[in-house]
Amino acid sequence: MNEHVGLQVVGVIGGVARQGDHVRLHPHAKADAFDLLLENRMGRIELIEQDFENRKYLVVTLDDDPGREQEDERILPGHRFFFYPDEVELLTEAS
Repeated sequence: MNEHVGLQVVGVIGGVARQGDHVRLHPHAKADAFDLLLENRMGRIELIEQDFENRKYLVVTLDDDPGREQEDERILPGHRFFFYPDEVELLTEAS
């Protein structure tokens, strides 16, 4: 049985997000240095997932990540971060 289900859209701060949308990050936990370092950083949603307990989360790559210069940055697991929808703000063209 597949534990993860891909979703097409999910509600986030400021609207409904889709794969490929640009977002601003607002981690809630503040549990480690990454939460502090990622606050207000901008990125792109690579995937929207839902686990077997119906929790939704977003897989995000950072816009200013030096690893993005790789041929296909989306396949490098160290360059992807996971956020719940209420930790992600949808950016519009005017943002």
